[in-house]
Amino acid sequence: MKAPRRSQVGSSQADNLARNAIATALDVFEQIDNEAKQKKLAHRGALEQAKANALERIEELRQQVSQLDEALAAVDSITQPAPKSKSISPKSARPKPTLPTAAPATTSAKPTRRKALSKWGKVRKRIVEWLKARPGRKFSARDLANAFPDLGKQQVSLFLKPLRDAGTIQTDTSEGVVKTKYYVKA
Repeated sequence: MKAPRRSQVGSSQADNLARNAIATALDVFEQIDNEAKQKKLAHRGALEQAKANALERIEELRQQVSQLDEALAAVDSITQPAPKSKSISPKSARPKPTLPTAAPATTSAKPTRRKALSKWGKVRKRIVEWLKARPGRKFSARDLANAFPDLGKQQVSLFLKPLRDAGTIQTDTSEGVVKTKYYVKA
């Protein structure tokens, strides 16, 4: 018998290698396809859950909107005046103008608000005098509040604003606005 030729042996092995390579490649493609399908199914499940959560939240928001509408309707019914009858014309519903008369003479002095303002004016004057007695020294709002218990819970910066605007007292904010110091120039 004759020995097979080299070319015949090589071609059958090449055919087997090619078939094995194709089979391996098909197995790899099938595995990749299965993994992709599993990922898509997992992603689809997450999307369905997110959709369910969103729909649930939408229902909650609709209930809140209806409650807000009810509250607004209740407020509107309270704030809107009762509807007037149509028999009265808009012009006749207006009050008639009256002639000005002299104001009655009152024996009371200033209204209470003015009395309160004059009290604060006196305290401001005392603060200016106190600062002038200590020229060049700088005092914090807490120092002034301790020196003048009349201030009570009054905010010192707002209380002294008229004096700052008038130039009667000066401020030093070199340590920051929170640590503002008040003083009178020497």
